[in-house]
Amino acid sequence: MLNIVVAIQSSIPAYEQIKEQIKAAVMSGEIKAGEMLPSVRGLARELKVSNITTIRAYSDLENEGIVNTVQGRGCFVNALPIDVIKEQYLKEIDTNLDNIVKKGIEAKIPLSELILKLENKYNELN
Repeated sequence: MLNIVVAIQSSIPAYEQIKEQIKAAVMSGEIKAGEMLPSVRGLARELKVSNITTIRAYSDLENEGIVNTVQGRGCFVNALPIDVIKEQYLKEIDTNLDNIVKKGIEAKIPLSELILKLENKYNELN
């Protein structure tokens, strides 16, 4: 069973929270290729969000190539979405690293200190 939690008070829109949690579930193997996602109405009811919110999350996932919607049948995880998701994550990581390195250079923080901060954060979250 897919376990999604939407924090209504978050600055991140609910559809984005749903989308990111589904992507994480696919990456972890919790949701397998070919598996059907919960229905739009069912998930919306369970999360206490509007159908439009769930539709937006599923639509974004489809646009990213992670799922495929079959009219009248449901929304299914595509066969090889892990590579697609990993590529998206790597692009996002590159963007964030660009910002981190620029800030580090501006603040004259040595590379060794930035690497140590990255390692510490990785270990903290892993």
